[in-house]
Amino acid sequence: MRLYFISFMSFLLSLNMFAQDVKVNGIIIDESGSEVPFASVIFSSKNDSTITYGTLGLEDGSFSLILKKDEYIVEVSVVGLVSKSFNYNLKGNGDSIDLGKLSIQSETQLDEVVVRNTTSAVKLGLDKKEYDVSKDLLSKGGTLADVMQNVPSVQIDGSGNLSLRGNANVLILLDGKPSGFASSAEFLRSIPASSIAKVEVITNPSAKFTAEGAAGIINVILKKGTVRKLNGSAEIFTGYRFNIGSNVNLNGAAKTGSWYANTGIGYSEPLGKSWISLDDFISEPDSTEQNSERLRKQLYVLLNVGGDKNLGEKQTLSGSVTYRKVVANNENTTDYEDFNNRTLTSIINRFEEEDQKGSFFQGRTDYNIRLDTLGQKFEVGFNAEFSRNNDDAQILENRVFPELNNNGLDITFNEENRRQYLVSADYTLPFQKESKLELGYLSTLGSTRNDYGVRTEADMGFVDIPEFTNNTEYRENVHAFYGQYTGSWNKLSFKLGLRSETTDILIKAMATDYQEGKNYTDIFPSAFLNYKLKGDATFNLSLSRRIGRPYYKLVVPFSSYTDRRNIFVGNPDINPRYISSAELAYSGKILEKFQIIPTLYIRDTKNEMEFFVERRNVTVGSETREVFASTIANIGNYTAYGLELGIVHKPTNWWDIYLETTFNGFKQVGNVRGASFNGEGLLFYGRFNHTINLFKSMKLQWQNNYRGPIETGQYRRKGIYYMNLGLSNSLFNDRYTLTVNYSDVLNSNKRIVTTYGNGFIRELTLQNRVPQLNLSLSYRFDSKSKVKEGLQYDDVKIIN
Repeated sequence: MRLYFISFMSFLLSLNMFAQDVKVNGIIIDESGSEVPFASVIFSSKNDSTITYGTLGLEDGSFSLILKKDEYIVEVSVVGLVSKSFNYNLKGNGDSIDLGKLSIQSETQLDEVVVRNTTSAVKLGLDKKEYDVSKDLLSKGGTLADVMQNVPSVQIDGSGNLSLRGNANVLILLDGKPSGFASSAEFLRSIPASSIAKVEVITNPSAKFTAEGAAGIINVILKKGTVRKLNGSAEIFTGYRFNIGSNVNLNGAAKTGSWYANTGIGYSEPLGKSWISLDDFISEPDSTEQNSERLRKQLYVLLNVGGDKNLGEKQTLSGSVTYRKVVANNENTTDYEDFNNRTLTSIINRFEEEDQKGSFFQGRTDYNIRLDTLGQKFEVGFNAEFSRNNDDAQILENRVFPELNNNGLDITFNEENRRQYLVSADYTLPFQKESKLELGYLSTLGSTRNDYGVRTEADMGFVDIPEFTNNTEYRENVHAFYGQYTGSWNKLSFKLGLRSETTDILIKAMATDYQEGKNYTDIFPSAFLNYKLKGDATFNLSLSRRIGRPYYKLVVPFSSYTDRRNIFVGNPDINPRYISSAELAYSGKILEKFQIIPTLYIRDTKNEMEFFVERRNVTVGSETREVFASTIANIGNYTAYGLELGIVHKPTNWWDIYLETTFNGFKQVGNVRGASFNGEGLLFYGRFNHTINLFKSMKLQWQNNYRGPIETGQYRRKGIYYMNLGLSNSLFNDRYTLTVNYSDVLNSNKRIVTTYGNGFIRELTLQNRVPQLNLSLSYRFDSKSKVKEGLQYDDVKIIN
């Protein structure tokens, strides 16, 4: 043991030998404060033209290299931004120097007083895509759900749930931490758009990131403060369908640290619609037409405060508190029309009034200590989350044809309590020539209790329906360790990582005395290679293995009551899916002001999960009902492969174009209970955005979206096209901005799915939200006499 200790200390001491001359560090950022990945940094000696040093920045914008003490001209360049030169005298500065943040600007020339950034909202990187919400006119007066409609590679289905390149198993983070809400749809509705700085999309994360999320990671970053003195913005908005609210964002910084506060309140009444056409070849009625409307009257509140405190020169303490609350009253109406031999036999009206209350609290703290000036550091973090959701509903069903008949009143109640704790530790040890070793640990301890029940009206009052009443508990603990080495050689840089995750699951259903536990350990390797070509062109190859754990509501063995004809049943035998992914990307300029990033990818999935619909008989009291039950099942293997092409083009100084296309081929092999899920085909996604400066202060955004048709397993979905428009006008020296946006202009964003089952065909048309018109007025202020438009936000560490 003593020998190991002496060897380790000798190894650490030997690191100082690498800095005989001077080690230079820095971070490349753009004018909005966002890190610029893979920038080219060239140091040219002023005294000797033959002496030149160069390096390629890392994915977080940082760079580091060792060079001779001298006076240098430093040139920084990257695709889509203007190259910029800096002068530095590195003589007599000791063994190392931190140049801090080096800011480069977009290709648009900036006004002396007002910064008008007309570049695209989309920043394409080799390892991730960034979406700058400050440049998004289409989400003004909206929520995160509206922002996500515009984020690269992201699609939102008719139920409001996210998918990435067509895969719905996405890990969603808020400031690098789990979002805390029970579903992505609830989370998207609870965050005001004006509180968001940017959205990051990482399709093939390294071993440093949690292995959860088969399709990748979406990280939502709220606004924070890095600018000296007081800065901020305020917004009020309204719209039709009825939508009203306000948001305030404040931030500031000083030598000793920074702080920020985001708060918002809003009320809206979005309307959703659905239609179901059922042909039944076994039982009567032989066909049914079902029309539904869902009016959601929702109030949301967000409060997010936090900051950083410098504890001396080498220590930083960070913390934040986030509170979200949603209160909603939902009115759902459904009309059933039953037919036999094309003759109308009955009409049933169903009305549901649902009260929802949801709250979420998150507190986090991080401690960072820089062990030396060469970049060696150690970080520890703790995160605690608590959420509570209550849903109570009354369901009244009446037959109005051929005779009036009250079918009775059903009452449902659902109380869900979730808590989760995260403990993390990360260590970074830099070496010579852009090399570093990263080690880390993360424990995630989570539990969910769900109390669900249905009561129905009987002769003697209301009685419980045992088949739909249960109290369940779900615990999931994940313990992870990772190691990652980053290095470079000439024009080649690489990153090799290995991650281990141990999962411990316990499922309990109190009413049936059901209990089952699962425990498994998995290894997740990753490898990333980056090769720099002439100019700014680069190739990037990435390989990784990931896991998709089933969401707890899909696992608990219990039936939830949708209506008298449709139920959902959890499957405790469902197993996680395992995904092996490979991506090959190229980034470069073909012409001036024309950036292109094509990405070839393949994703092979074992134990793929699919929803499965079948006919079942359910006994409720003394009555036997025939229902259509949906559940989740492992159907077999799924392979997806394709090309994703991202293009950012600026034809003129007043017109920005962003084009994104994805050609996704797939092959699926499997079956469930005799139903074949075999299928193969090609799925196409397309997004074509225009940002046009009509006048000096007026800007137009025009967005076109298309999702191609798909056939897989039981399902056939038609293609979808929809269009959004936004218009903004800056007023009073650009301190005020008036914005109007119209989503789904053609009323065409409808998901049409046909299900082919045993003895039935069902066609579902789902419109999550009817067209929406919003009007917003925002005001920007700071403590300086000059106005600078753009966001400021701190670095955000994604939990490992």
